[in-house]
Amino acid sequence: MAKRRTKKQIEQENRLIFVDVTDTLSYLSYTNEKDIKAQVNEYRNNHTELDNVSISQVRKVLKEMMQDGLVKKRKDDYKYV
Repeated sequence: MAKRRTKKQIEQENRLIFVDVTDTLSYLSYTNEKDIKAQVNEYRNNHTELDNVSISQVRKVLKEMMQDGLVKKRKDDYKYV
């Protein structure tokens, strides 16, 4: 059975995912969710001991970023800029 995580652990994990997605978007433009996920996971696999992210985690972060006005979703091809 998986060990339960505390609220602080979940918040810390979410902050790390947010930072990784933000960093990925800083050097990629017009990127879709799958590309962002692949870049974040490649970085995490090669440079950290962090778990891979899921597409739903990436979507959650992108939704937060859109609400804060940090990224926009292009209507023509659903990519983020």
